Amino acid sequence: MRGVGVKPAPRTFIQRRMMTLNKRLLRLSLFQFGLGFSIVVFNGALNRVLIAEEQIPAGFVGWLLSLGLFVAPVRALMGFWSDREQRTYGYRRLPYAWYGMMMVFCALSAAPFSLLLLSKASQLNSEVPFPVAFALCTLIFLLYALGVHIGQTGYLALVTDLTPKRERSQAMAFLWTALIIGQIVSALVISLLLEEFHPIKLIQVMQTSSLVFLVLGVAAIWKQDRPVELEPDSDDFSSKIWGVLSERRMRLFFGILFIGTLGLTAQDVLLEPYGGQVLGMTVSETARLTALWGVGMLAAMGIAWRLIPRLDSPMPIALLSCLVGLVGFGLIASASASRQVLPFALGAAVVGVASGLFLISTLSLVTSLADTKTAGLYVGMWGLVQTFAAGLGALGGSNLRDIVVRITGDIAQSYTAVYLAEIVLISATMLFLLAMPRQAFVLRERPVSAFAGLSDIPGSG
Repeated sequence: MRGVGVKPAPRTFIQRRMMTLNKRLLRLSLFQFGLGFSIVVFNGALNRVLIAEEQIPAGFVGWLLSLGLFVAPVRALMGFWSDREQRTYGYRRLPYAWYGMMMVFCALSAAPFSLLLLSKASQLNSEVPFPVAFALCTLIFLLYALGVHIGQTGYLALVTDLTPKRERSQAMAFLWTALIIGQIVSALVISLLLEEFHPIKLIQVMQTSSLVFLVLGVAAIWKQDRPVELEPDSDDFSSKIWGVLSERRMRLFFGILFIGTLGLTAQDVLLEPYGGQVLGMTVSETARLTALWGVGMLAAMGIAWRLIPRLDSPMPIALLSCLVGLVGFGLIASASASRQVLPFALGAAVVGVASGLFLISTLSLVTSLADTKTAGLYVGMWGLVQTFAAGLGALGGSNLRDIVVRITGDIAQSYTAVYLAEIVLISATMLFLLAMPRQAFVLRERPVSAFAGLSDIPGSG
């Protein structure tokens, strides 16, 4: 006798809506995953080669990589404009995401030539004057910085439009995880491709990365935008910004965010050159440092997943991130004295944990404080301050390295000076957190974890 099959119960509207949202979110995450490739190439492999192999002063390279500092306000401004966009060709967010993607693609494709330009211009009797080569490289890197700001702002605004309010923090956390995973995967792939380094091979890697980003970006945003009813708003951009900063506790928070980010990111453009010049690591070996840093970031997310929902405020996690950061930079600084790779690699992973904890704790606080009318502005200002601090950190750290090496003539001591400066900044952040009134950021309701609901995403559980 044949068994009678049991007909599955029909899915409810909520279940169908959740499945549609999750598929959409997974496709949207391709943008962040592809962006991870460009970040590793730009901030990792290229700057390492320029400083260590081509002997370009770290201050010049730091300038190129810190250009995002000077165009950081574009992030908040583009978000404000996209909010008021009257639907270009039927879309509101898509044009900004598309323009930014094309800028990143063009800059990433042209960036390898900065290696050739600066390399030739730095030689004696060069046909290309160094100021001319440096100006052209500045334009290329500026295009990349603008593209990231404009594209990611339009993209995140699009995600916000497509995600129910109660699920936005979970969606943002998932997309940030995709960004980190993209950096880890790309760091491993690039390290394998550059086992035997050659400038032409680096050019091929960077141009391939630009194509990967463009394909994934188009796949992520294709037909995702939808019509949205706009409500009239008489407030201009500046009045909304000053409205947030009128609160003393918010000024204190953004000050802590700035100093903490500065302390945790000043070494970003120096870790790989440090490994090459002080510890004698190859290009392939230093490229793996980004993967270690990414693993540390993912570990931080797991820690925050467990701790933040149990606290009345995410700020104790920010304090914990500072403690972890001190340990990480202590390990990195000790590597220059012992000339050992192991404490350096371990320190890079620990700094990744500290950076992840600080990022998640501050972002969780912003999303918890914001209401439906200020959520985009709060998150935009958080991104503005963080980007500004990271760019200033890259510029300041690289120039401090150059100044110390000219004074002392000791390359290892110049890097150590940067790490000690970061330890001072992180210690100052800890003091501000400890001195902050306990009730300043205690929330009436426990903040929703930035990771809650990820089990609903197919393949996550």
